[in-house]
Amino acid sequence: MAASRKIRVDFIGLNAPYTGAPIGTNWAAQAHLPYLRTSSKYEIVALQNSSAERAAKAIEAYGFDPAKVKQPYIAIDPNVDLVVSSIRLDRHAGSLIPSIKANKDVFVEWLIEANYEKAKELKDLVRKHKVRNVVGLQGGYAAVANQVSSMIDKGGIGKVESSIFTGKARGGGIVSQHVDYFVDMKVGVSFFMIGGHAMEFVTK
Repeated sequence: MAASRKIRVDFIGLNAPYTGAPIGTNWAAQAHLPYLRTSSKYEIVALQNSSAERAAKAIEAYGFDPAKVKQPYIAIDPNVDLVVSSIRLDRHAGSLIPSIKANKDVFVEWLIEANYEKAKELKDLVRKHKVRNVVGLQGGYAAVANQVSSMIDKGGIGKVESSIFTGKARGGGIVSQHVDYFVDMKVGVSFFMIGGHAMEFVTK
């Protein structure tokens, strides 16, 4: 039997490594690129960035074949199955709505959007177009989370009556300039809200 075709991915937000002062976190390169590049299930076929020049730099920096990885991506492209958005929170909807309307499956990094209204707009849109969608709270699938969960389910530490969650914002009371938008309420992101990644370990 022929092997299943890989899921073809349009990757939004992958930046080339910073050579000067960083801008943002480049979370796409840290969290998602290593798996997508080595997975037997996925294939990156397109990159989107804030400009064609930045996308071209990313293609060169990470050694993609320009003949196989296109930029910029067009939402109706039949050669893309899944759109992965890992960019600044308040730009998620704008990066995904054209693809959802074109019936593409989507992955969006947590948090979904800058406010409830925008998040609901995305939720309603994926339901309307019946596309598969994932919100990137992936920590609950980590090996350590699965092991602890299994241990509790089997009674390995007795009956859990209560638990305490303690978290620490990266950098304490100082916010680095490259993520100063974390304290801009209009953007909608904060160290507390990003803590949803950690809270998933507790609630899983």
